[in-house]
Amino acid sequence: MHEVFISYSTRDKAVADAVCNKLEAGGVRCWYAPRDVGPGSIWQESLMNAIQNAKVFLLIYSKDYNKSSQVLNELTAAVNAGCYIVPFRIDQSVMG
Repeated sequence: MHEVFISYSTRDKAVADAVCNKLEAGGVRCWYAPRDVGPGSIWQESLMNAIQNAKVFLLIYSKDYNKSSQVLNELTAAVNAGCYIVPFRIDQSVMG
């Protein structure tokens, strides 16, 4: 079971990897794609299930995140699931 769902643009994968590694080294179990999408799983279904089961939705925010409709769908699902949403801004782009 995971505590944190990490949402990020694929262009920010290196940051997501580093954040996940740091959190898990501290004992916080994370879920993020593609690592945790099981073989043969339906991608969107896996993401939505993971969000529903997370306590915290960690949003790695960047200009690329702001342009992605997929991650915005994830954010909407997190709001609907009642997750605590933690934004982690990695550049100076305006949230919108």
